[in-house]
Amino acid sequence: MINKITFVICTIILSIGFLGAGYSIGKGFYLVKKMSRSVTVKGLAEKDVKSDLGIWEINYREVGNDLVQLDQRLQHDQDVVIAFLKKQGFTDDEIGHTQLKVEDRLANIYSQPGTQTTNDQRYVVTAGVRVRSINVDLIQKTVQIANQLLQQGVPLTFDASLLSPNPSFYYTQLDSIRPAMLAEATKSARTVAEQFAKDSDSKLAGIQRASQGVFQIMGRDTSTMSADWNSNQNALGSIDKKVRLVTTIDYRLR
Repeated sequence: MINKITFVICTIILSIGFLGAGYSIGKGFYLVKKMSRSVTVKGLAEKDVKSDLGIWEINYREVGNDLVQLDQRLQHDQDVVIAFLKKQGFTDDEIGHTQLKVEDRLANIYSQPGTQTTNDQRYVVTAGVRVRSINVDLIQKTVQIANQLLQQGVPLTFDASLLSPNPSFYYTQLDSIRPAMLAEATKSARTVAEQFAKDSDSKLAGIQRASQGVFQIMGRDTSTMSADWNSNQNALGSIDKKVRLVTTIDYRLR
């Protein structure tokens, strides 16, 4: 009789335990489900800016057999270019030099067999002047009249090793606008989230996770968010630019 009573009591205790465990598990799932209610939104901020730094390389090339004479001709070209730049308003501090390059056509291992090189065309020597200035408008204006150098006999050439547009323009004050743009993008994301919550009969319960995103500098008239090579080149070649930031934020809902 005692054993039966003991068995019944144990059974009741176990049943209560299972019920309690089931309740706890069920409540746990409910909390997890409730906590998992969230919405992911993106916030956008854009700002038009103007480049504050320009770099322009003016390269010229001389061909000949006598390196001494070639050096003299390059010096003449350099003097003409610098005089031209100073006439336009550039200062000594804004004018520098590019690296001198010498190609010996007779020693070029990539020359095709049978290629003939005349005695007066053995060496190809390339040099240049680099302008680095915050006066981007002056650079752009001077580029448009660079043909005057040709009229003065300077053999201008294009340096194929330059991967960036020539001239290239840069915006260097990103840190000064970063906080305001981040605040604008965050506000934009919250506006979208609030509208979603309203449409779904919910309320926002705070930020669950946030990703700042990347500040992208592009040409002002760029209509896509593409970050490919062509877009970057377009941005470098333009004085007027657009800074864009897209943030991603997860909001909890209740």
